[in-house]
Amino acid sequence: MPILRHSSTAILRSFIGKRWKSLLLGAVFVAATNLLTVLIPSYVGRAIDLLQTPFSFGVLYRTVGAILLISALQGVFRFCMRYIMIGASWKVENDLRLRLFDHLLKLPLPFYATSRTGDLIARFTNDLSAIRMMVGPAVMYSMNAAVLLPAALFFMVSLDPELTLYALLPFPFLALAINRIGKRIHARFLQVQESYSDISAHVQENLNGIHVVKSYVLEPPELDKLRNLSARYVENNSSVIRLQAFLWPLLDVFSSAGLILVLWLGARKVIAGETSLGTIVAFLLYVGMLSWPSISLGWVVAIFQRGMVSARRIQEVLDQEEERGDTGDEHPLLSGKIDVRDLTFAYDRISPALKDITFSVNPGETLAVVGRTGSGKSTLLGLLTGSYEIPRGTVFFDGVDVNDVPLSRLRASIAYVPQETFLFSETVAENIAFGREGADPESIRRAAVLAAIDEEVAAYPGQYDAILGERGITVSGGQRQRIALARAFISDAPILFLDDSLSSVDTVTEMTVLRNIRQTVHGKTAIIITQRLGAIRTADQILYLRDGCIVERGTHEELMALNGEYAALYTEQETIEALNGND
Repeated sequence: MPILRHSSTAILRSFIGKRWKSLLLGAVFVAATNLLTVLIPSYVGRAIDLLQTPFSFGVLYRTVGAILLISALQGVFRFCMRYIMIGASWKVENDLRLRLFDHLLKLPLPFYATSRTGDLIARFTNDLSAIRMMVGPAVMYSMNAAVLLPAALFFMVSLDPELTLYALLPFPFLALAINRIGKRIHARFLQVQESYSDISAHVQENLNGIHVVKSYVLEPPELDKLRNLSARYVENNSSVIRLQAFLWPLLDVFSSAGLILVLWLGARKVIAGETSLGTIVAFLLYVGMLSWPSISLGWVVAIFQRGMVSARRIQEVLDQEEERGDTGDEHPLLSGKIDVRDLTFAYDRISPALKDITFSVNPGETLAVVGRTGSGKSTLLGLLTGSYEIPRGTVFFDGVDVNDVPLSRLRASIAYVPQETFLFSETVAENIAFGREGADPESIRRAAVLAAIDEEVAAYPGQYDAILGERGITVSGGQRQRIALARAFISDAPILFLDDSLSSVDTVTEMTVLRNIRQTVHGKTAIIITQRLGAIRTADQILYLRDGCIVERGTHEELMALNGEYAALYTEQETIEALNGND
């Protein structure tokens, strides 16, 4: 991840600001709750002093009644405080989740090529939860302390300034301990979150690649890897727990030290007649009020440190630059004219994957791009779909530089079937209709017929309502490709890109689909990548790539007459198919 352009608090200020009304109302109830809390000890002290002198039960009843009334109001306000503050923290988490997901959808493909899915999921779940705990409970208890401590100190000073001074003696040492241990917790929790991301990534990769794991009998080694990752996660958590376990009793010791001093000096004052027993009892209750916020500070510090680490990790993702945005205006679809002029492209900006590529495709024409593995065919299609940054002045759609074409217009005009097809864990119909909102059943079936998958879908239990499973695990590779093709056909886009999208089907089925494609793309622009040269003999133009360069171009007949690399590869495939046919 790059260096942050914004601090980790920027994200918090942004989203907390949206909920300022709820947080402000919650703060009002926090203040009211704690102000009522500090009234109770003074009434208790009065009641105790009453019991030591001649008194009327009416006065005692009124004092006890005041304590009960204050306690009841305190309970109501505490409920409102928790309901509003904790509720606001859940809303902040929801705002963050939606913002993060919206940002992820707008990030370019190179970001995902260098990011682990498990790590992103960890940030999307565990880190957002840590931020919620910081914004909700941690902030609420901090506000409690911010109101309760000054109010309690005010009453303590009014009762006995000298005892107040002794009660506060341990607190500077307490602040120093919290500061030092808090920094260590912050560093350790960063390691905790990173190790949690490693576990998420490992599990996610193994579940996605479960067929590979089972095929190579790698269950024990993969389990050992997870065991090591889990052990590291436990150790990192243990280091945080050790710090917290040390901090809590330390806070308890410091707060108890103040209480002991007050008991010792207060008892001497009562014996000497310098103060009343009720005053000392009230004072001890106030010292107790100071103790709980002080002790809870250990928990609050840990939660704040976790939340700040998580906010930093979320900010790292939000700092990633989005794809160039659109104006939001409606644009007509492209007509399908494509011009590429001297296009050179390198993933690492050092070794070009494409060099000096030049060609033109008119609306309604079919261009085939062929070549051996690694020649740059898929890279070319990826560039034309706007997945990567393209040098200005090299690619034009309808005569307009692709960098000036809104991405939404560009992608809406292209039906793209990549080499690695992806199906969602939905029904067959929903997967096909993914490329066209509100598609009716008949349109879905027609698209399936064009992709030569209709008969096979009809044999599924539930037919078009059959659930495909995650990533289409319940169907074969060839069926996945044809369902993805049906998804492209139903979009009715003016441009069709097929990146070796029939590699998993047999030759007969491929010829059927290609024949349907020729009928479907009538009047549309099509760029087809395939390893089977016999399937693109009718293309208007064929490009043969080697090492990222166009080494041959022309129609099938022209390339065969050239008797170059295309003709050699075509003859090789014809021979292999003939031998396989004889077998």
